[in-house]
Amino acid sequence: MSDEISGPLTLNLKAGELVCCAGQEDFDLYIIHTGKLLIYVNDGTKVTPLAYLGEGEYLGELSFFDHMPRSAHVATLEPTTLIQVPVEELERQFPEWLITIAQNITSKLRRTGDVIRQKGIRKQNVESIKPLSMDEQRHYYQLVEKFKSENNIEG
Repeated sequence: MSDEISGPLTLNLKAGELVCCAGQEDFDLYIIHTGKLLIYVNDGTKVTPLAYLGEGEYLGELSFFDHMPRSAHVATLEPTTLIQVPVEELERQFPEWLITIAQNITSKLRRTGDVIRQKGIRKQNVESIKPLSMDEQRHYYQLVEKFKSENNIEG
């Protein structure tokens, strides 16, 4: 029996594909090699963009460290290459003390995010992300619903 860990994988995605979905219990970390991603949430059929990420940025770091479900949906806006770092690499590559620190920081970030959402606090002097058109909202909502259906994700 082999306990071999596969290590990072390269994913080549087309425009309009969902990388991950809010509520999903996938804890891998993703590094953007090329391309552009949209991070968004939805409340019913209303889709709200949160951020755009590009080359050299990463996503999934909170779930990678705290093993909590994803907090947002992520879709490709153009052909994108991601480096997927399996969560198993965390214990293989990081010392225990560093994992503990990262988990504590992650917990603080999630709590701060919850407070910001509850209080409606907005940063000043920051360029806001423009709302999506109705067609764009419909498109991204349908991506999530299809993904949830195919992956047996509730919610």
